[in-house]
Amino acid sequence: ILKRSFIKLTSSFSKRLTGLILGLHTHHIPLNQHLFRITKADAPDCPHCPQIEETVHHYLFECPQYQHERHVIACALGRKSTSLSCLLADPDAIPHLARYVNATHRLKTTLGEL
Repeated sequence: ILKRSFIKLTSSFSKRLTGLILGLHTHHIPLNQHLFRITKADAPDCPHCPQIEETVHHYLFECPQYQHERHVIACALGRKSTSLSCLLADPDAIPHLARYVNATHRLKTTLGEL
């Protein structure tokens, strides 16, 4: 059951953006860790970081491939950009999160442009 706060937050968002937020929150998003768990990827590893699992945390906060995109979001949000709960629940952070995902092109095949 979805909380009222989530419904209120996402009521004006597109289905794609709402799906992204929900997927990142539940970790059911087409990153290799999840795809490997459901037997849709050969390994859980990040395509850019050998022997490092591609988790939501790694994708958003650690992967060196997306350092520039993280810098852009950090300039806009400051310390908020380092908190998953803030990125997924703060109405001011959501547009920046969407721009980050679009800029990385990592989820474009599945989610398209947000």
